[in-house]
Amino acid sequence: MLIDLELEIWRPSPVIRMAGRGYSRIPAARFTDAAARLTPRQGVFYRNLVRIAEVIGTSVIPVDFANTAGERFYLDRGCIRIAELAKFVAPLVDDENGVVSSITLGWTA
Repeated sequence: MLIDLELEIWRPSPVIRMAGRGYSRIPAARFTDAAARLTPRQGVFYRNLVRIAEVIGTSVIPVDFANTAGERFYLDRGCIRIAELAKFVAPLVDDENGVVSSITLGWTA
């Protein structure tokens, strides 16, 4: 999916990462981070999810996407898992290929 928007950046550990040559989607069972409190970094992740949902017009957000410059990105997996445990997103579900390809916000966008 192509998404054209300016994302909020968190340094030094990005919440939306460049997808390198070795990137691939993973099954829901491999998202293993523990629950965590709301941190400034996780807040940036949540704000970016809301921005993406606004731009694409749906609460179903792809876990990876490209921008208009052709760069590929993916959502930080730890942030996804923490969002799932906080019920910010619905429980992760594998697609027909056995991997998580999208996440769904915990409310209707």
